[in-house]
Amino acid sequence: MTDIDSMQGDAMQRKSARICMLNYYAWGVIADLDGKKVHIGGEEVQHALMSRYLARSGHQVTSLVGDFGQQPVEQVGGVTVRKTFALGAGLPGLRFFAPRLTATWAGLKAADADVYYVSCAGATVGIAAAFCRRHGRRFVFRIASDADCAPETLMLSNARDRMLYHYGLRRADAILAQTDKQAELLLKNYGLHAEVAGMFSDLPETIVAPAERATDLLWLANMRSMKRPEWFIDIVRELPEYVCEMAGGAHPDERELYARAEAGSRSLPNLRFHGQVKYGTTRSLFARARIFVNTSSFEGFPNTYLQAWANGVPVVATFDPDGIIARLGLGVAVSDVAGAVAAARALLADPAQLAACSARCRAYASTRLAPETVSAPYLSALLA
Repeated sequence: MTDIDSMQGDAMQRKSARICMLNYYAWGVIADLDGKKVHIGGEEVQHALMSRYLARSGHQVTSLVGDFGQQPVEQVGGVTVRKTFALGAGLPGLRFFAPRLTATWAGLKAADADVYYVSCAGATVGIAAAFCRRHGRRFVFRIASDADCAPETLMLSNARDRMLYHYGLRRADAILAQTDKQAELLLKNYGLHAEVAGMFSDLPETIVAPAERATDLLWLANMRSMKRPEWFIDIVRELPEYVCEMAGGAHPDERELYARAEAGSRSLPNLRFHGQVKYGTTRSLFARARIFVNTSSFEGFPNTYLQAWANGVPVVATFDPDGIIARLGLGVAVSDVAGAVAAARALLADPAQLAACSARCRAYASTRLAPETVSAPYLSALLA
């Protein structure tokens, strides 16, 4: 067999790979729901974008999601979507085993995949790893946040979930990280190697110039404590001359935070508070924004940054993954409310500087966020 024949054979195998991806809440993005019945976050967006890309590339993709009233099996965008369990089903204290564990295991088996993929720390990591060990299948895990990389920062209060996460993490055939920092933390705290992989994003064909946009500042995130939505309220209060928009849904565990943010927005005539919006709606929010503001204390690699840069929107942020914002001039990295106010005011007061920064963002997105480029490390991990 020649080298060319070998490469062609490998390509054929890659085209027919069976891949199963797990994300309980991904149905909210897959079906473009409004978020009232299902939590929608960055990982759900990544799951939907990645599964669609893999399906378009010729792979047989199954997405395992929760039960939100949809059909047991649906075909969406070339992806087979199987539902597992409803959060409220089963008896308290026993529902982890039935229906959660049993339904997830049954879904993994029904998918009959060559490789299984999970992103974000949680019990699912251990369940998927155990299934793969039992059935001789490949398991790939991707870090979703800096918090996933150390025992003391895990956002898992349940000892069982922590144990299952650690079990699965140490048994993954491949681990992917969003940033160099995450890879370094994982090696330091767990002694495990991770390859850095980028993020999938929509890239609009055309955008309008910053001067033609109607919104000066945009904030978009789930309302969680580490996102610090109250900081954006304070920023808007200091910039009454600018048009601002704020969007994001309540996290199931922090509904009071959402209520406070909504109440705070009412006193600001220059702030439009949208609350939870569909993922499809976020495209129009970014398309009309001049600056995107992030106020998080920590993140992974925010999807919102990718959406912003794809639309030529500079990011003013308190979280700068691997220093990319400051290093490449994709906005301004700040540390507090005062810094964000000063950075936003400076950019908006200088149309030429804002336009130049917007162009850098768009150029970065066009070269670095192309799906063929982003998918390379994922395919290497999934199809090894």
